[in-house]
Parts: sequence; C-alpha cells; structure tokens
Amino acid sequence: MDDLMTRLFPRNRKSIIAILLLALLALMLVASGCTQSELQQQQKTPAPVTATRTDNSHIIIAYPGSTNTVTLLELEVTITDSTGKKQTKSIGDRFSTTPLKFGATLPLTGTFNGNDHVVITGYFMDGSHNPMLDTTI
Repeated sequence: MDDLMTRLFPRNRKSIIAILLLALLALMLVASGCTQSELQQQQKTPAPVTATRTDNSHIIIAYPGSTNTVTLLELEVTITDSTGKKQTKSIGDRFSTTPLKFGATLPLTGTFNGNDHVVITGYFMDGSHNPMLDTTI
C-alpha cells in the first residue's frame, strides 16, 4: 500500500498541493476581511439630513430616515448665523426609548441672510453620538 501511495503521490507533489491549499486559504481570508470592513463602513454611514434655507428668516432641517439609523433618538441642531449668533434646537430626545420618526422636520427662525453654519449631531440608543451634517448654507 505504501508503495502504491508513493507512486501515485510523490513527496514533492504533496508539498506543492499543501502549499497551494494554504495559499488559497490565505487569499480567501484576506478577501473576506476586505469585504467585511467595507460592509461595516456602509452600515455606519449616517442617514442623509438636510438643512434648507427657505428665505432670510427660515431654515428647515429634514430627516427622511434610513435603515442605518433606526436607533436614532435625537438630532441636535446648532446654527451660527453670519453675525455669530448661535441657536441650538433638537428633534427628538436622547433620553427617550422611542426612536426618531422618519420624515421628522425642524423649522428654525432667525436672521439667515448670510453664510449660516449648520452642525447636526445624532444621538443613538446605544449612547453613541455621530456628526450627521456640518455645512454652510
């Protein structure tokens, strides 16, 4: 039996097959790791939040919702107008147990006739908070 195995599978051939199998396994592990990190980045992408100036006195913050943010509890909005005056308001409550509803909006009133800086932070059920929007309108 040993003589038959040696003729069918010489020692060098076994080593080459083993090396090729290990290389294939390593390649599969690297490829699956790269795909997994990309998927994790997509899952952490915040939902789109928009800030729109409708006229010189009104800005509307809109949260259309996303499957990536189903545990969002609050959006905290801070606007600094062109004169440096700040106002902070929120949609939802970070101490609530009910997520923010998709389609939520927050109208803001002020003097918005220049470059107005809008910063929106999202607060989630797990206690984390993430920047959702940082823009000048």
